[in-house]
Amino acid sequence: MSKSYQSLSSCLETESEESIKISIAKRSEEKREIYHFRYEIYVEEMSKQLTEADHTNKLLYDDLDEQGLLLCAKVGSKIIATARINIGPVTNFPPILISQLSLDVFQNHKNSLNFSYCSKLMVAPSYRNSAAVYLLIAKCYELSYANNVSFVFVICNFHLIRFYEKMGFHRFGGNYFIPGYGLMTPLVFSMDDIQHLRVIRSPLFRIARKNNSPNLQKANWFHEKFVSASHIINSQLVTKDELWSTLCNRLGFMPTKGITLLKSLSVEEAKNFLHCCGTIVQCNPGNIVTKQSNISYSYDTLISGKLRSLTFINPVKEYAISGQHFGANGLTEHELHNETIETVDTSEILVLSGINFRKFLYSNLDAAHKIIRTIHG
Repeated sequence: MSKSYQSLSSCLETESEESIKISIAKRSEEKREIYHFRYEIYVEEMSKQLTEADHTNKLLYDDLDEQGLLLCAKVGSKIIATARINIGPVTNFPPILISQLSLDVFQNHKNSLNFSYCSKLMVAPSYRNSAAVYLLIAKCYELSYANNVSFVFVICNFHLIRFYEKMGFHRFGGNYFIPGYGLMTPLVFSMDDIQHLRVIRSPLFRIARKNNSPNLQKANWFHEKFVSASHIINSQLVTKDELWSTLCNRLGFMPTKGITLLKSLSVEEAKNFLHCCGTIVQCNPGNIVTKQSNISYSYDTLISGKLRSLTFINPVKEYAISGQHFGANGLTEHELHNETIETVDTSEILVLSGINFRKFLYSNLDAAHKIIRTIHG
């Protein structure tokens, strides 16, 4: 086993919910402490190349902080996680965010007065196995409910899609590239869709079910309005057999036959692995799917379509074979991408999340070791 996975398998700090305190930063000193924490995570740990960061003072903040609520998770006096939530009518949000989140479309729903946008959610490395992230999202839910919010929005990289879908969010729009952050996808949480939270066993269900008379009309409106989202395969709604069948049909062969990463696995092991770690993502022409020198947090495989390298252009380097791996290994390591790759046409990608592979490792040790050996030889 690689050194990184020896440390990955080791015990992380798992503080109970009772020892983690969530608060809203109000004093300027508290906010500055959060800005510095953000810098440590995004710039120093994750090596994000953020031009807007204050590199002199090691602070990361932007205009949304002015009206946003800055949430802080602490154990004692130590910050272990943070998030930001902006709540208000569509006019409170900048034009670029209104476009990215299609807020004008949601605004047309007669009962949509306030929206919530959750961002800058991050957790210190040694606490990523704790309850901190759930407690922050639960606080965002409570604040949204208290302010009569119908829809809560987030934007995330592909390797985090499964996490947000587990909370109860839905993908609904196109992807877009944000310099320094990479290719992002928008997701939305319908506050009144209690049935969905129950079906997927969302951690938020126990809070949501306490609310009085959810408005099912709002929940149904989203599903009816965003019919284009019907092609999206929600990682929490698809069974492992359904996912396997879908991949067989779209690839034109069994995944264990054409995806090198799966070659040493039995069909049942591959099904479990794909269902635990995989997300199918559709990309539009011109999407930058990997950026040279950015850290990879997933292991990506082409399902359909065509990609091309913007780094190696003489001769032209393309990816057009179903089942072909591209980009750096972010499943068992956090390697740097050595090329920038964009989609040539509409393409589908199988994203295998390194975050979810940790969970798979603990419960499927033999299969996980086969995958590690395949990657590292």
